[in-house]
Amino acid sequence: MELALGAIAKVGGLLGIGGGGAAAGATSAGLGGASTLLSALQAVGTIAGGLAAAGASKDMAAQTELQAGQEKVESTQRQTQMKRTLLQVLGENDVTFAAAGIDISGGIAQQARQTANRRAADELTIDRRDSDFRRAMLKMRSQGYRRQANSQIGGALLSAAGGLISTGLNNAGRGGASLSSGAVDPWAGMRIA
Repeated sequence: MELALGAIAKVGGLLGIGGGGAAAGATSAGLGGASTLLSALQAVGTIAGGLAAAGASKDMAAQTELQAGQEKVESTQRQTQMKRTLLQVLGENDVTFAAAGIDISGGIAQQARQTANRRAADELTIDRRDSDFRRAMLKMRSQGYRRQANSQIGGALLSAAGGLISTGLNNAGRGGASLSSGAVDPWAGMRIA
């Protein structure tokens, strides 16, 4: 914030915004000073608004990153539950086949086991891919929020600088402080004869 205000003050100083209009008379100087003060306050407000918006965007980025982490945890829980269900189904099938007097180490029992394993592997792969996709989308959204925050700060600084430049040019056009018109020399008191 201090860096931004320092940059705006420097731009304002270069444009002669801060100087009074001694040559333009008391009324013109008062209006120029009020205009300059109003412009400076507006610039500070613009920067503060940009910083607040950027802060909100950064908060959204952090929240989105947390959602990506939560998605990973939920995905692991879903996959663990799928594996448990597979083991339960395989166990139930083995009991059913054994109760029916069917050898569980081969034939139809072995084929049913392989089919259940293949289906479970497919389900796990699909869930993993979906989860990876959702997490990638959340990370991209987070990056977008961070870029938005940087743009908001830059936009606020440019808008504030533009307002100060506009005020400086308006003051110069009204006969206020201007280096080109020769009306007021801001370095006059600092020059050594």
